[in-house]
Amino acid sequence: MALTQNEAWYSKAYISVTAESGSEVQLRAKTTSLGVSGGNFDIESIDTFSGKIKKIGTREDFEISFDGIPISHQDFDWIFHGLTTNTATSITSSAVLDYRVTMLWTDETGITAAGQTIATASEAYREMYAECNLVSLEKNMDAGEHLTATLIFKCPFEDTGGTVNFQEKSCDTTSALLSSSAYTSTNKF
Repeated sequence: MALTQNEAWYSKAYISVTAESGSEVQLRAKTTSLGVSGGNFDIESIDTFSGKIKKIGTREDFEISFDGIPISHQDFDWIFHGLTTNTATSITSSAVLDYRVTMLWTDETGITAAGQTIATASEAYREMYAECNLVSLEKNMDAGEHLTATLIFKCPFEDTGGTVNFQEKSCDTTSALLSSSAYTSTNKF
């Protein structure tokens, strides 16, 4: 990571979800934990008469998980039911759509979404994962507590054409971080 001066990743993360051919939606939930795992692979040795050769296995799917306290009923349900925006007040259908999950850590003020441009005077680190599906949404509430939700997204390491489904970018105080492009079937980032 190029971030060295302001320790911008210490304080908060901005998280946006974008449906394919939809608009970027900043999640408003109070996220209490965030995890990204996967992309791992294994190496296997195969015996031959002239020694061993190395066989590299396929990479695991990525898994992105969030635990949080919803600010609005529109924070999560729209993703789980395959909608392209979070404006529905009534959900009566369900589909499986691809989403891009974007996480941004920055010390720049005035940020409203994880995909926006970061100016030269600030530090930022951004991770983006495309072709994600929200595979699990669990809601819990104990007496005297807040409603909480756990979201788990999964996405393959690469698409059918061999293009990776993730992008990581950063900037320090001497460079800028450009905004993310629209997420479409032909443009991931």
